[in-house]
Amino acid sequence: MTANKKGNVMTTNIQLIAIHKTQATIHRGCNRAWLLNHSAMLKAGFVANARYDIKYTDKGVILTLNPHGSRKVSATGRGATLDLVNKKMNAYDFSNGIVWIISQGQITVTGA
Repeated sequence: MTANKKGNVMTTNIQLIAIHKTQATIHRGCNRAWLLNHSAMLKAGFVANARYDIKYTDKGVILTLNPHGSRKVSATGRGATLDLVNKKMNAYDFSNGIVWIISQGQITVTGA
């Protein structure tokens, strides 16, 4: 949410599609969050080879579709795959699982 100049709260235009929970795995000492060909991610536009930007915040990771984005949804033999694994992912507590908040054009990844 954002606030206008008068301090009134305004809502965003992002349409929630689904909230999905998965378990974290560890790969080479780093937290790994991955989502494979999930119908909600496809509906949100995160199809194979779609480009997106990634932003690491205090509360989680935000993936935003961008045709010129720095990252790409993997096209694997089993379908479109989002695979987040690096040292930055260790900043998040995924011990109780991962929550994927899937909205049109955006996915937020947080600890459960």
